[in-house]
Amino acid sequence: MLTRFTAASESYRYARVADLPAITTMLSDERVGQWLWFTPAPASMFASFFRPMIDGQWEDLALGELPTRAIFVVEDHEGHYLGQGASIAVEGSPGGFEIGFQLCAKAWGRGVGSRLAWFLAAWTAHAGHASHRLEAACLEGNIGSQKILTGLGLQPEGRRPGYRLKGDIRHTELLFGAPLSELDHERLAAVAAECGISTRA
Repeated sequence: MLTRFTAASESYRYARVADLPAITTMLSDERVGQWLWFTPAPASMFASFFRPMIDGQWEDLALGELPTRAIFVVEDHEGHYLGQGASIAVEGSPGGFEIGFQLCAKAWGRGVGSRLAWFLAAWTAHAGHASHRLEAACLEGNIGSQKILTGLGLQPEGRRPGYRLKGDIRHTELLFGAPLSELDHERLAAVAAECGISTRA
């Protein structure tokens, strides 16, 4: 089972424990954390959240099973860390997966986020899960993520006023989603083929 997926511009691989320092450094950057409701936070909190996901996915992979809580690292072809993304099965929604992503500030404005989102969607659709639906959420002021999600084909599905507390300020959370059948099938298949993701029938 592949653990690294290489595309023309970047490569994607399942995150390892050794990536936690890079993840922590990225999430501790005030520019990155501006629209993340869970920052700022101590490094120990990031480790306690991501470590079980990372350990769990490698346990699944060792058994020859696809993770249902997958976290990926995106790198350039020189091996420089650019960010991370995740595809997580939604509890109570069979076939539903939620995606999320964060990028280092140096990767902004280069199309990395859009390509990462398409990779996450292609992996969810074609790696072998009985997937049916994709969803995501972001804070209302996060215009960049909104553009990436709607560019992926996800539709606005609602807003939660004051749902997220960041510091002393309550922020509205925006919800996006769509059945995979409503996304661009040809592009998903092309991304899956480019990255070497096993394409299901």
